[in-house]
Amino acid sequence: MKILDKSAWNRKEHFDFFSQCDEPFFGMVTEINCTKAYQISKSRNQSFFAYYLHKSLTAVNLVEELRYRVDGENIIVYDEIHASPTLGREDHTFGFSFVPFHKDFELFNASLKLEIEAVRNSTGLRLNENATRKNVVHYSSIPWCTFSGLTHARNFKFEDSAPKISFGKMFAKKDQQFMNIAINVHHGLADGYHIAKHLDYFQKLMDGE
Repeated sequence: MKILDKSAWNRKEHFDFFSQCDEPFFGMVTEINCTKAYQISKSRNQSFFAYYLHKSLTAVNLVEELRYRVDGENIIVYDEIHASPTLGREDHTFGFSFVPFHKDFELFNASLKLEIEAVRNSTGLRLNENATRKNVVHYSSIPWCTFSGLTHARNFKFEDSAPKISFGKMFAKKDQQFMNIAINVHHGLADGYHIAKHLDYFQKLMDGE
């Protein structure tokens, strides 16, 4: 972890400009081809959700700009970013969770399974100390439907610069399987180029490369 030297940053003016916005986040919705990823996860008897969550988080960590977070007057560059996914319960409520990043899928999945069980055996949102961590991506999945747009509830009084990534229902198109993905990021920290870079890494990881 380090503090970014804004004086030598080529996006300092961009950051100053977008940080003045009431809503500094921007987002896009696109599709990910998950044909190979689904086949791989099922052939290994792995959860598809766990598989694509791990690949997305791995891709996030490969893009430095997605590891930037606003902290008062500073911008922190984290060495690693972790997952904060919403996890569902049988009563159709959800709770917040924290899953540390591991390059090794099995280690990541073991932590995810523990969080899934913890959420299922709890009630409410689970607003614990992990709920306000900066070094995370806020993940959510909407496996019941596809979507072409998505918004998030925001509290503008709370300093928030963590990306929000949401996944939709898998659907078929021309003998291939796809899934919607919505990505929202702080525009002072990243641009469309950085989202595209993440998506490129993510697609390659989903394809087993």
